[in-house]
Amino acid sequence: MANSKKKCKFCCKFFTADSMIKVPAGTFCTFDHAIEFANKKQEEEKQKSQEWKDDFHSRVKKGEFDKNSRSHYIEVHQDVLNQWIVHVRDKDEPCCTCGDTSPYNKYDAGHYRSRGACKELSFELTNIHKQCSVICNGHGSGMRHEYREFIVKKYGEAHLEWLDGPHPLLKVKFPTIANLREETAKYRKLLKEAGIKAKR
Repeated sequence: MANSKKKCKFCCKFFTADSMIKVPAGTFCTFDHAIEFANKKQEEEKQKSQEWKDDFHSRVKKGEFDKNSRSHYIEVHQDVLNQWIVHVRDKDEPCCTCGDTSPYNKYDAGHYRSRGACKELSFELTNIHKQCSVICNGHGSGMRHEYREFIVKKYGEAHLEWLDGPHPLLKVKFPTIANLREETAKYRKLLKEAGIKAKR
């Protein structure tokens, strides 16, 4: 309907749908509110990521990451998966957020939604891509805006909205340690086939 109304995702007020701004993050009454919403989300993601890092280091000190724990196997799998993404799958790809291709730079497996903000997407392949370690993943805190643009270009807006949505816990996909070890073994094999020794 021409006069139907929609709610602005930032201020939660209703406006005529035809007068609103639609971007990948949602529908807003003005560009300013779209930008404020994006900035707010980015700050929330940073905060969650820092909280996750603090919690991780605290748990390491407490000895929760012994070799028989689920947490240990999650970290091992993440390391092996990241190694495969950077050195095999995305080996010849540029940094996903700045396009750098320098062979002298160090590259990480950068998460669009960080592990601290969304543990559920820790192993989601479309959430992880080769990213320069210092400028983008480090100093740039993941370059979230540029990463969003990359996701839209590579997978489409619908997939970006899916990534930004809720997801089942890792335990749903990997209910047991055996499941995690099996998945890790798969990527160790892929690394070996590419002539690369897994770090862990």
